[in-house]
Amino acid sequence: MHLMLSRRYVADLLSGRKRATVRLGRVRRDGEAVIHSGGRIVAVAEVLDVRYKRFAELDDFDAELDGYGSAEELKRALRRHYRRIRDDDVVSVIVFGSVRPADLPDDWAYGGLRPYELAELALERLELGEEERKVLAAVARYRSVRKAAARLYGSAEGRKAIRRLLRAVARRLSGDLRSSSR
Repeated sequence: MHLMLSRRYVADLLSGRKRATVRLGRVRRDGEAVIHSGGRIVAVAEVLDVRYKRFAELDDFDAELDGYGSAEELKRALRRHYRRIRDDDVVSVIVFGSVRPADLPDDWAYGGLRPYELAELALERLELGEEERKVLAAVARYRSVRKAAARLYGSAEGRKAIRRLLRAVARRLSGDLRSSSR
């Protein structure tokens, strides 16, 4: 699992003050989370648990895990981030265990290429579906996953889907390049 984290929360995560994060929607549980912030991979966190709740059900315990003083403070922060969140929306409370600091370029997950370089290469070398081509063309054009998500989906929240596609094409390209070098 790959998670984006605002720079203002990184120190809390690394110090152990922030032991969870809340995300809109159902996040599939994975053994660890690669934490991205400010164009870098800043940590790898063990994922102990993922709990699903309605937004209205978030409580003080969830807030404390996420580094907030109260459920209301947590909900205010989430409303600022997810502007259209409603009380009955499902959220995922992702609880971390150990957190290992890291300092890797954000493009590490893409075989050392920047996202737009990977998109350009995939557009040149892979057979792609119409939607894949549209997304990769936006990443190549805007040279930014965040900007491409904003243009395609109206907000930066589509970054997760774009990053998933980029990782998939990186794997496809890596197999393609290995077989062509034989």
